[in-house]
Amino acid sequence: MPDGHDCVELPTIINNVEYLLQSRTVATADGARHSEYRVLLDGVVVKSWTPGDIRAYFAIPG
Repeated sequence: MPDGHDCVELPTIINNVEYLLQSRTVATADGARHSEYRVLLDGVVVKSWTPGDIRAYFAIPG
């Protein structure tokens, strides 16, 4: 369910509930880059894009 940005997706089960984690790297107007992630449940966003890199915690490739 990417929203026009390239992102990596990983289904993850927490407390018997399956969430979809998405992680992406975005570039700002000045050329800087930063990582963001969000969390979805049944296709509904439960945590919007938030600065941070969760890939290492869940072994998501970059």
